Amino acid sequence: MGSSRLIALATLLVALTACQSGYTPQPRATLFPATDQNYMRSAAHWDMLAANEATMIGQALDSNHLVAIRDTGPASSPFEQAYRNLLISQLVSNDVQVALTSEAASHHVDYDIQVVTHEDRRSLRPRPGTASATFAIGVFAANIRNWTEQELALIPVGLGLDILNALWRDTDDAITEVIVNSRLHDGSRIVAADSRIYYFSAQDQHNYQGQGRQFQVVSNQGGE
Repeated sequence: MGSSRLIALATLLVALTACQSGYTPQPRATLFPATDQNYMRSAAHWDMLAANEATMIGQALDSNHLVAIRDTGPASSPFEQAYRNLLISQLVSNDVQVALTSEAASHHVDYDIQVVTHEDRRSLRPRPGTASATFAIGVFAANIRNWTEQELALIPVGLGLDILNALWRDTDDAITEVIVNSRLHDGSRIVAADSRIYYFSAQDQHNYQGQGRQFQVVSNQGGE
């Protein structure tokens, strides 16, 4: 290839590069930094959520204030009914005075529940090292017949499987989340507010569904 052709090719590559770095009709998508999110899988986890909210409320109030929590009815979800009782217990444990009636209270606690369902989501990529761990297990397994004491070869194979299991965990993208929003107010202003987001199994969705006035379901069609 002559020098003139090389110059022409270099010019074309530079032009293509310039085109790629110029105007775009929409912002380029970029991933958020990796984050961890709690998985709500039992009523004990509901109690931990109530404990966190009780701590937040206790820090926002003086000891002489009375707090009332809105009542739940038979149409409320199982989570709402259990969460109210758990929150009362945690508030009392945190030395927060809980009023028997809303009329006697100086402050009120409201909370609402929002379930977000993601559809058509892709599985997450395996963590770096998964391929190496798989290859190492295969090498160990293929060479067991060459070991003098073959039973000892099961030790590194078992360790390799444990590593592979750790690397492969959480590779399925969660499809259902619940957002629990809590607000403490005195009737005219919000004194404190808190929102927490959790994963949960789609099979447990009935625990968060009810006919309550503040329950919402959002379906994110087509994934992210």
